[in-house]
Amino acid sequence: MKASRSSAFLLTALVGLFSCFALFTDANAQNLNIAVVDMQKALDQYYKTDVEVKKINDQADEVRKNLDERQNAYQQMTSQMAELDKKVRDTSLAKSVREEAMKKLEALAKERAAKGKEISDAQRKGSSEVMEARGIMESTLVKEIREAVNAEAQAAACDLVFDKSFLPKANKAILFTSQNVKDLTESVIARLNAGASKP
Repeated sequence: MKASRSSAFLLTALVGLFSCFALFTDANAQNLNIAVVDMQKALDQYYKTDVEVKKINDQADEVRKNLDERQNAYQQMTSQMAELDKKVRDTSLAKSVREEAMKKLEALAKERAAKGKEISDAQRKGSSEVMEARGIMESTLVKEIREAVNAEAQAAACDLVFDKSFLPKANKAILFTSQNVKDLTESVIARLNAGASKP
């Protein structure tokens, strides 16, 4: 009987303790100045984003152009090999002509294999460089946006700022936002674009 009374007392004490904790947490939460920012929108509308994306696209185009030139050379070798192969198989031609064609075919086959490896290596290197440049670009832009968010948050005396887009896009960090929560997105975008040169 004593044990059950002790358990009941302990349970009551714990419930009281958790209730106090909940009230304390609610009271603190009510005093917090909370705001949200759509980081994805800020990134999309930041003037530097278009500039930096164009640089990456230009780099990717240059890599593609270089690969196209090598691919064209590779295709020309393939066509030449096909012509030489015809000569090798053409029994109406003199033996010396066919043997000469075979020598050229073997040499061209080695050159073509080397060109194929060169293309493959260039493709891997080019893709890696573009991906690395894109990663650096994204990190740099996000860092600049975060600095603008920090400045706007301090100006608005915010205690917490949540990203309502949860960049990069994945599961939403916030499921519901009332009209009472400040949205700093537009002021952040305005701060970011303040340094843009006007046409």
